[in-house]
Amino acid sequence: MAKLSAHGKELLRVEKETDVNDPNDNITWRRVTRAYFSDGKILSKTDVRWKPDQYRPNGEHYSFGWKLHGKLKAGFNMPDHVALVRANLAKPDSRWKVVGRAPIVIISQARIVAACERGDGTGFCQACGATVHGVEPDARGYTCESCGKSEVYGAEEMLMN
Repeated sequence: MAKLSAHGKELLRVEKETDVNDPNDNITWRRVTRAYFSDGKILSKTDVRWKPDQYRPNGEHYSFGWKLHGKLKAGFNMPDHVALVRANLAKPDSRWKVVGRAPIVIISQARIVAACERGDGTGFCQACGATVHGVEPDARGYTCESCGKSEVYGAEEMLMN
């Protein structure tokens, strides 16, 4: 079973649910979840609902756990691949949907203090964690060049709040 935290930052999580109507199959429902990580690996998990039988009169939910689904070839990067996956999700015939929300970004106090001590106009994006240069110390809500959100704050301003 794969350990999620060993693969770096999770960039995207998608899932697809299907009802299974095949009388020869012993499940009634299936959900496949895929998680795309910054280390270039894609993990997958399958959850099912077993049909009722003599041992499980009410059926049963079961998760097969996270397993390695694949990894990117050399020369490709995961942010570009995730952008392609997101573009394919926008197609009307796609049964995949994005689940969850963006992982929480933590900017360490040591990183902020070091930026304040340098005094070189460093700021940080609270949405994606990017370091932004050329920011006033009291900057609030500047637009991030990496993610496009208005979440850039000057290092000194972050220490105050």
